[in-house]
Amino acid sequence: MKALRKKRALAAGFLAGGFALGCSAPEPEPSEPLPPNVVLVVLDTTRADILSAYGYPMPTSPALETLAGEGMLFRQAMSTDFWTLPAHASLFTGLYPSSHQATSETNRLATRAKTLAEYLRSAGYRTRAYVSNAWIGAERGFAQGFESYIETWKTNSGAVNDYGFDRAGVAGAGEWIGERTRRGEPFFLFLNLNSAHMPYSPDTMALVDVAPGPRPIDRTRALRKVKGMWHYLGGKYTLDEKDFEILQALYAAEVAMVDALLGELMASLEESGALDNTLVIVTADHGENLGEHGMIDHLLSMYDTTIRIPLVMRHPPTIPAGSVSEELVSLVDIVPTVLDISGLGERYPEIVSRSLLRDDRPAREFVIAENERPLNGIDLMARNYPDFDLARIDRRMKMLRTPHHKLIRYEDGGTEVYDLLRDPGELEDLSETQPELRDQLLGQLEAWMAAQGNNAAPEPLEISDPETREQLRSLGYIE
Repeated sequence: MKALRKKRALAAGFLAGGFALGCSAPEPEPSEPLPPNVVLVVLDTTRADILSAYGYPMPTSPALETLAGEGMLFRQAMSTDFWTLPAHASLFTGLYPSSHQATSETNRLATRAKTLAEYLRSAGYRTRAYVSNAWIGAERGFAQGFESYIETWKTNSGAVNDYGFDRAGVAGAGEWIGERTRRGEPFFLFLNLNSAHMPYSPDTMALVDVAPGPRPIDRTRALRKVKGMWHYLGGKYTLDEKDFEILQALYAAEVAMVDALLGELMASLEESGALDNTLVIVTADHGENLGEHGMIDHLLSMYDTTIRIPLVMRHPPTIPAGSVSEELVSLVDIVPTVLDISGLGERYPEIVSRSLLRDDRPAREFVIAENERPLNGIDLMARNYPDFDLARIDRRMKMLRTPHHKLIRYEDGGTEVYDLLRDPGELEDLSETQPELRDQLLGQLEAWMAAQGNNAAPEPLEISDPETREQLRSLGYIE
């Protein structure tokens, strides 16, 4: 893309000209190009196929549709894990979980990992984050590189739920964007919006607008039972097809509410005058099960319901409006792409070579997702359900996904194989009927694993902060 190469050169020239962190920068001349701002938004727990931007029949994401119409929508974007902490670590570092080691066995991102915020701050960007999910709190190492890291569940005592925390974050972000723009300071803003996470409690109007099927929705029927995936596995409650329909309606309404907040954020960017010099990236950390494979929530699932995520990018100087990519992409591609558009290619050529917008980037053969032993869940199940067979969950998992097929490999040797073109719902396991295909995919996975080397994990981090523990308890992760 010629426009992309031109923008890289302008941004690189500005950064080389001495805009360094901690130094007072001269007021830019009117003709002096500013490097692009970067706004990265995670719609926590948002699966792609519940978004109208990805074909859902109800209007769950008009703001995201508008953004996609002004930029690029990636149809085949995948997470690196099915839950918050490792997926965000991949988003921040450009590494898979086996490399960054921020997993369910450590509960934190090690300081040795270099994050996108650190890259951009060292290049002179002002950096701020608003996060609404305690799994990516500062205590767990995710504040690396941010001048201010605002944990909205701690700083907004008047808010009573994730939506209230998210609203506060978007409002604060709008004010900060305006201030940075007035001062002519390039900025990196990260927002985690957690409203779509269980428990689902959408506003009535949002539910009326997007719920399919008959109305009114009996919102208490399913929710009065649901206490998260672990208790569901333990048999504390059962759910039938009607319950799953209700959960989907409630979830879709919460997705629509988060999309409205995204619209407010985009309005703040436009009102500040910063929008067209801002790279906006909207994605998710993982999706959600709504009864598929007999599962709810998002834990323990490597199916596309939890791994396939939205990804939309907008930056008019480099990304053609209304473009669509069918390429298989991953959260690990975000860091290289941001550094590329920000003009930092000369500093980090090996990283930037993996940018999604590089003309010479080879098509990806596969993407990977990984999960370690779910220690928090193992502990919860052992204490509450002593007869539960822990071997069902006490195992590591890896997934290899090509454009055509998926392999799920369990630590105990079990495998699942799916033909995603013929069987997009992943209902027919081909492991036994097509052993040649299984072995081919296993060979690809084992070769990839061998190339990763042995990365030592940091010591596990205890969850000690009372406010953090309460928020994680409300989300169903711990007791």
